[in-house]
Amino acid sequence: MSEIEKFESLVLGSGEAGKYLAWTMAKAGHRTAMVERRWLGGSCPNIACLPSKNLIYSARVASLPRRSAEFGLEMNSLAIRMKGVQRRKREMVEGLHQMHDARAAATGVDLIMGEGRLVAPRTIDIALNDGGTRRISGERVFLVLGSRATMPNVSGPHRGESRRWGAARRRAPGG
Repeated sequence: MSEIEKFESLVLGSGEAGKYLAWTMAKAGHRTAMVERRWLGGSCPNIACLPSKNLIYSARVASLPRRSAEFGLEMNSLAIRMKGVQRRKREMVEGLHQMHDARAAATGVDLIMGEGRLVAPRTIDIALNDGGTRRISGERVFLVLGSRATMPNVSGPHRGESRRWGAARRRAPGG
């Protein structure tokens, strides 16, 4: 393991909260590192919100010609080429990735692509995506770890059951 690199702020995760936190801290003059395991910018611009909305918008545009007669238009044919739809989505994702990368560079964030793991107080070991390792530490460490939902094994409402539903079920006859 190499020598420990010191930062004022470490942000583990580059999703919606992590990227703005890192950009803001770096822009304010704090030496900042942002560690991202897989998708720069998080799930939303890469695989979730924006790509799915991109595909939905393509479907919406494709649906409009079906109503063309209502508007006095005549459409002879409509062909949907999924390769083109997918290309448009990939180009949007790549553009967002480039924007996130450029913004990190412009604000002075040290963007580190790899999987980070806390190994000591305020210290993270990173298995770099392109091979090798780094160890970094910071005065402040922010864990902004993503959008994978889990249900902890705790007493209380049954898994998948909201508090409101659980309370209503307990009050219901035979519940």
